[in-house]
Amino acid sequence: MIESEKLADAPVERTASDGDGRVVLSARDVVVRYGGVVAVDGVSFDVKAGEAVGLIGPNGAGKSTMLASLGGQAKAAGGSILLDGRDVTKLSAYRRARLGLLRTFQSTSEFGDMTTFENLVTAGNGFKGASLTSVVFHRKENSRSDREIAGRAWEMLERFDMTHVANAYAKELSGGQRRLVEIMRCLMTSPKLLLLDEPMVGVAPHLVEKLVGDLCAIRDEGISIIIVEHALEVVRALSNRVVVMSFGKKIADAPYDEIVNNREVQDAYLG
Repeated sequence: MIESEKLADAPVERTASDGDGRVVLSARDVVVRYGGVVAVDGVSFDVKAGEAVGLIGPNGAGKSTMLASLGGQAKAAGGSILLDGRDVTKLSAYRRARLGLLRTFQSTSEFGDMTTFENLVTAGNGFKGASLTSVVFHRKENSRSDREIAGRAWEMLERFDMTHVANAYAKELSGGQRRLVEIMRCLMTSPKLLLLDEPMVGVAPHLVEKLVGDLCAIRDEGISIIIVEHALEVVRALSNRVVVMSFGKKIADAPYDEIVNNREVQDAYLG
């Protein structure tokens, strides 16, 4: 067992949809360098539709850098990244987001001086071209697109039990609620793949189970997920399989139960 991080003892039933077997994301021999340091060294793996993949490893393994290379925040010095068969290796993070590849960060990036509802419609109008002012204030000249975005925002609030904080400023929310706002903002754009960078940071322990359940539901709807998370019980509950990195390289790619019994993985964690 990996002893550096606690694992849940209760058995976990993975019910993720197999989707249509389509490969949504394909990373091939990805290399990322910072000066003379190779942070990601020839990493390859695929993610299918409706599949959740955990990306784990000891500190400094290159996990967040790998996630950044997929999302477009870090430039790949080598290799390729395909989204639905399209080469996005040289596209900006914004262009990748437009194509359905979205990333959350360790520090939440919601607009603190906007309400929860405004945060959601801002995400929607950014992709649909609606007017934030007209959506928020329900002006008579609202277009169909405006009304659809407002309706979708309320559906999202109801789905995640957040209607009671719809008019609360995001900066007033708890850590777990801010995480949900960030995830809901991504879902407003109908993503193909979510890149989640330590989503449980700042979330109260009693809310972790709910957030994991929400992520499982998103996965089961066919939205693919790659999650970097130190809480291995979260990775275990959510992931169909796990990719392990150490010193910038991929050292394992298998279902969770196989990963924790892999000697190379144990050595990487325990030194």
